[in-house]
Amino acid sequence: MRLSFKTRIGLPLMVAILFHVFLTGCGTTLPRLNSKYDTTLGKKRETTNVYQKASLPDTLNRVAILPLYKGEYDHHDFHLVEENFRLELVKRALFEVVSVPPEAMREMFPKDRYSSLEFLPTDMLTKLSDRYDIDGLLLLDLSYFNAYSPVGLGIRAKLLDGHSGELIWAADEVFDASNPEVSNAARKFYKTESILQYPLSDTRSILHSPNRFSKYVAHSLFSAIYLQKD
Repeated sequence: MRLSFKTRIGLPLMVAILFHVFLTGCGTTLPRLNSKYDTTLGKKRETTNVYQKASLPDTLNRVAILPLYKGEYDHHDFHLVEENFRLELVKRALFEVVSVPPEAMREMFPKDRYSSLEFLPTDMLTKLSDRYDIDGLLLLDLSYFNAYSPVGLGIRAKLLDGHSGELIWAADEVFDASNPEVSNAARKFYKTESILQYPLSDTRSILHSPNRFSKYVAHSLFSAIYLQKD
């Protein structure tokens, strides 16, 4: 069967147009496709703003997480967010994880929450080690928060050696769901990690819930800690 002149011209032209759209319009086309078909095509954001001196020391067997430092967002309740960070760190199985409640902090120190940027009490490591028998200390700061869709969460984290106070690992990242790479990564995480918990839910729901989104943020952040030990 012979194709008409219009058909012979039209098919290559259509292919060329589609190819051009794919190459030049991915920034807008892929998000629309992902939203329509609940897919996660395109680049996924990775945590890259990380410091780690070397692999984890052999002595790091038990780490305490201090209460989340909320800064200017102190009027919000982040109880579920803090729990998600603890659970995602436990999933890494890097060390035993111990949560220090605000009440215990107030018993031992002048404040119940400390920022990773401020000077810590000189006896903090000693007191925490005496009570919880720890080898490390993790501080988490909330640097950015947007509760409305598309949600956003910024976290600054520092892992200290519980014996020397030396910095072992640190990260400082902002996860903004309006960024297509963040959206893709969050929805991919939701699809692979949370589908059993919410089997009928569209993956876009993670972009509207700060609590669900925090699970992805914690997973991405703690995935940047090297697993191997010396």
